[in-house]
Amino acid sequence: MVKYTGDNEEWNKNWQSRSEANYIHWTKDDPVNQIQLAFRNHWELFNTFMSSKLFNKGKRVLEVGAGRGSLSAYFSDAGYDCTLLDLSPDVIEIAKNIYSSNDLKANFVVGDAYDMDFEDNSYDVVFSIGVFEHFEDIVTPIKEQVRILDKGGLFIAYIVPEYQDNVQKKYNWINELLKGYESNLKTDTNSQSKEEVYRSDRWSEKYLPVMKQMGLSGISSCGTYPLPMISHSIEFPFSLMPEKSELALVRHFKEMLSKNTKYDHPWMCEEGYGNSFVVWGYKD
Repeated sequence: MVKYTGDNEEWNKNWQSRSEANYIHWTKDDPVNQIQLAFRNHWELFNTFMSSKLFNKGKRVLEVGAGRGSLSAYFSDAGYDCTLLDLSPDVIEIAKNIYSSNDLKANFVVGDAYDMDFEDNSYDVVFSIGVFEHFEDIVTPIKEQVRILDKGGLFIAYIVPEYQDNVQKKYNWINELLKGYESNLKTDTNSQSKEEVYRSDRWSEKYLPVMKQMGLSGISSCGTYPLPMISHSIEFPFSLMPEKSELALVRHFKEMLSKNTKYDHPWMCEEGYGNSFVVWGYKD
């Protein structure tokens, strides 16, 4: 039984109808666009969580709601035993093709995050990117993910809520300009409308008590993604701009991040300022 708030068909339509859905945001080289830069920083930030003494240092990793598996690609490239789980068979096929073309190894599973067909203590890291904000019931999927974690395993949920007053607000006028410009380009293949997908407005304070209830320790949270998203279409899946524009943004964003020295990693920020937040904890 599907327990996402949004209709799963909304996701499938977005994946099937847009060319960017077949593009992975992983790269071995320096990031050349803003989303590659974001996923590189996700990976680096997750590594700070895996450096904790509470983590068992295991190599079995599961990404829940994996989509095309952009972050799992970093785990796979680093030698982890990766499994990608998604509710949509279409998306899993996209991920399989992407991984094959990039010589990346992973296991691919079609399954429901609310009832996963994995044994207890099966994984050392269970994470998700941009998934929990689409659930009404967060208790059941957190319980499921903790269940399949081994002792000393790490739970990470990277969450993109419906923020109204964050860093993005200062740059919305740029996105509106780009949207107007792109709508006049008849040759633009990315101008198709996207299906709206539900997002909750829950902050970390709603997740942390549930994580504690499920027996996690070393629980913490922080804001993330302290940069704007600049595009004519920032709704899922994100549409990139021309290459030169993306490269210019990457240079500017790297400079912005270099000045963020307040936190353990420049991808961290005050919750409510960035585009997202992350919660994490370890299984006793």
